Amino acid sequence: MKRILALIVLLSLLLGCILPAALAADTPNPIPVVDKENRTPTSKGVHHYMLICVDSWDAKGSFAKKQWGNHTDGLMLVTVDENAQRVMLTSFIRDMLIQRPDGKFGRINNFLDVGGWCYENGKTYNEGFHALVETINGHFDLNIEKFIVVDFRQVENIINAVGGVDINITNREATYLKRYSISSTSTTPAIAEGRGGTYHFSGHAAVIYMRIRKIETAAYLHADGQVYSDHQDYGRTYRDRMVLTSIADSLKDISYDDALKLLDVILANTVYTNMTMDDLFAAVELAMRMKTNPVESIRMPVSNPSKQKDSGEWYEITPTVESYNKNNYSYCEFAYDGMATKQINFELNREALKDFLTDNFVVVDDE
Repeated sequence: MKRILALIVLLSLLLGCILPAALAADTPNPIPVVDKENRTPTSKGVHHYMLICVDSWDAKGSFAKKQWGNHTDGLMLVTVDENAQRVMLTSFIRDMLIQRPDGKFGRINNFLDVGGWCYENGKTYNEGFHALVETINGHFDLNIEKFIVVDFRQVENIINAVGGVDINITNREATYLKRYSISSTSTTPAIAEGRGGTYHFSGHAAVIYMRIRKIETAAYLHADGQVYSDHQDYGRTYRDRMVLTSIADSLKDISYDDALKLLDVILANTVYTNMTMDDLFAAVELAMRMKTNPVESIRMPVSNPSKQKDSGEWYEITPTVESYNKNNYSYCEFAYDGMATKQINFELNREALKDFLTDNFVVVDDE
């Protein structure tokens, strides 16, 4: 009996030492959500539009049947600053760990999914979209009010309506797309395996390109001043920005009448929007005034510091949780509730986003 009691005491002591550490490894850092009353006001002349893409080829059909299971993998903020004459894209990574309105943690793309806030709280998808945008506002100190929700098929249709897009792809991307067996007529010229370059993509081919995750992107200049490629979901956000930028470039000479026709196509290919017709016409007017401006972009979270390989190539470091907590990194990979997520340094990223959105020297007359 004494041996059993001693064993129980020993196990209790061991568990007392082990359990806190095990729990700590699966407990996210507190997320400093900014209340609506304390958010930085949006400057006059600045307009935010949230684009949400559901990972489905028929989201409307799924929603009509009350079928749950769609993720919101595509999250892109379009910001137009009339004063600074800037058009900006901000993409949000899909596996970002966020705090939901019910206080629980979860991946941002699971917000509406089974086990997400919408499903658990008996909300409709439309209520869920409003709550998702409000959650992004609270995490990034924004005041986004207008949003549009689309799915893959609708993105395909919209790209076809603008006549397709020109995309420069790498040799590895060309091989991936060729082996994916997209139609030989969906790009001009037909994609050849291992032969990168600029191709004209139809809507379906462009959606497949945007979904590439297993192949790194072309190397490009990052905020830390180094040139390197993005991988996995960061690669997707880069490709999303490239397609939207290409669409914007293709519309630089669009007439007002054609812009209204395109608006009709967008309205016909929308899962849901909270924008009124007045909002949409105002957005068209704004787009017409800004159509020749270059498109700038950023991703959330921003890059961590980069290092150089022995080969001379640069790459972005991905810190451990311990290193992330010790240093002021932008994010780290984090396992939570059986899911692979990214724990975000929201204070750092909010500042980076604020700097990006207000990086101008325009003097605004408040009158």
